[in-house]
Amino acid sequence: MSSIDRMLKKGSKQFEIFQRTVGYLFLALIIVVYSFTTPLAENQVYVPVFLLFILLFSPRLSSWIQYHYNNEIRKNVFFVIDIIVFATVLAAVHLSLVITFGLVFVIFYSIINNKIPTMVAALSTLIAIIVFYFNIIFFFGFGDYFEQTGVEVTAISFVALILFSAIGGYFIRESVKRLEQQKKNYFTEMNRYIELSNQLSRYAPLQLWQAIMRGETEAKLEYKRKKITVFFSDIQGFTNMSETLIPDDLAFLLNDYLSQMTDIAKQYGATIDKFMGDAILIFFGDPDSQGVEQDAKNCLDMAIAMRQQMKFLRERWVKMGYPALHIRMGISTGYCHVGNYGAVHRMAYTIVGRDANLAARLQSNAEIDEILISQDTYNLVKNNYLCTPKQPIALKGIQGLVNTWQVVEKYSATNSDYQQWFDYEYKGFHLLLNFEQVQNYEYEELVQVLEKMIGRIQLQQELIDENGVARLRLEDEVKVQQTLNEEQSS
Repeated sequence: MSSIDRMLKKGSKQFEIFQRTVGYLFLALIIVVYSFTTPLAENQVYVPVFLLFILLFSPRLSSWIQYHYNNEIRKNVFFVIDIIVFATVLAAVHLSLVITFGLVFVIFYSIINNKIPTMVAALSTLIAIIVFYFNIIFFFGFGDYFEQTGVEVTAISFVALILFSAIGGYFIRESVKRLEQQKKNYFTEMNRYIELSNQLSRYAPLQLWQAIMRGETEAKLEYKRKKITVFFSDIQGFTNMSETLIPDDLAFLLNDYLSQMTDIAKQYGATIDKFMGDAILIFFGDPDSQGVEQDAKNCLDMAIAMRQQMKFLRERWVKMGYPALHIRMGISTGYCHVGNYGAVHRMAYTIVGRDANLAARLQSNAEIDEILISQDTYNLVKNNYLCTPKQPIALKGIQGLVNTWQVVEKYSATNSDYQQWFDYEYKGFHLLLNFEQVQNYEYEELVQVLEKMIGRIQLQQELIDENGVARLRLEDEVKVQQTLNEEQSS
């Protein structure tokens, strides 16, 4: 089977030529044996010459059809040629039973294996009838049809049919194996490609990577002008603190902070532009946008969530022995150029414009844990968020005084808005509850702790009066009252 294996490696077209060559050679042998074993044979000796001519001519014809048309046309043409050959052979053997049944089997095999269309099969049948009678009339004459086939011809026919079927079956089986192997290789390469793509996606904004993978955008130097809401934040005092911490502790704090902020940004559909140490540049409006106003609201929701998360991180870090860290945030809305900048072999997807600089300047002028927004952003969100005006300030690189607003909270906040958080701080009391960090089985313990706290507050309320002075016991109050009465009587 080494020759068949070589044909398989060359492709189905080469194997088809090989199978046809074997079939035609057996047909030629059958005709030769038939002509010597049948006394009424006429002109059958010319049939092998006809078959040899077709075998010599078929490779060039196959290449020509493949080049000018396609593989389907080539298969249909050679099926018609095979039908003409079979009709000629059947006319030459006067429809000998064994040969007839064998060739009919081969015809059906070719129709199924090559997926010959019904119209082509019907037309080929008509052509076969015409060729059959043409050969009968002009070459082989009329004789006794469907006679019992001779022993020699029967033996050769069965051997040819078995060999033809074995070659075809082996080809199908090996083709299936090759397809399975190709399938495995395809899935292996696809999984490898997906894994590499997922790793590379961490170095680019998620929305941009998804747009490239969907074929919606290309990695080329281009940009567009869009109205963007830009967010800029950093940790107050982080640079000075980095000089006092060892690199491992610094890396832990930075990665913990950035991972938490990144998760929140993804939750609100933000495009994360870049990390610059502890600073984060984020924008809303490209490549995905929900409208300028909604983009600004999403940005403020994200900023408020980040401020809440920073309180939790600060409490945790303090317990771990690190200094208390605070976040500062600046937000601006305006037209920017967004797209790919750099060189053909190395580019970055980012934003350029006045409002990108304005957001950075607002952040640098914000107080600790403050969200400072520009006038344009305030105009978009003023009906949904409580904001307090601040004095106009002069910012480096920005002409004129800039009106700024401090974001306090969101209007009409319901329990569902902050269902993962409960944060209340008053002098002598601070309650910070983060449901994302609490497991279901821990709720009962939390309820018990809060009930103890309520009981302790109620007890304290009973122990002191309205002036905050500790109350006396009943017997002590009686003695005090008696003393006062005695002083009054004297």
